[in-house]
Amino acid sequence: MEQREFSKLILKFLEGNYPQFAQTIKFQDDGSFDCDLKSESGIFSIWIATYNTEITIGIEDPNGKTDIHSHIPCYVLDDLEACVAELSSFIENIKADNLVLYQDEDGKYDWIESFKFENLDNCKKFSWKINHDVTS
Repeated sequence: MEQREFSKLILKFLEGNYPQFAQTIKFQDDGSFDCDLKSESGIFSIWIATYNTEITIGIEDPNGKTDIHSHIPCYVLDDLEACVAELSSFIENIKADNLVLYQDEDGKYDWIESFKFENLDNCKKFSWKINHDVTS
């Protein structure tokens, strides 16, 4: 699938399902785009990009770094439905605090399923809606 066509399809999906992302779209010269949405807590953002005909979704941590991300390859049109379903799952899980941002005792940020966070010692968890500054 061609980059511009792919980006238009993902944009259409976002506009129809997550319009708050569409307000921050920044198109690149190659037809890809990136966009973001700040958490209600104001601590971090979800970002989405369409580089290399794949969806990348991640979290920008409080320091502005975007190292925390996952790639969703979508090379042919037949894969599109599964790709946007996976993207939607990431967004919904982050917003429902099922997938949370945390900071370990060394200051490094990462994301984890919230039920697994309980097994981490000396870490802070950050919520989409409220900052649950929890130290285990």
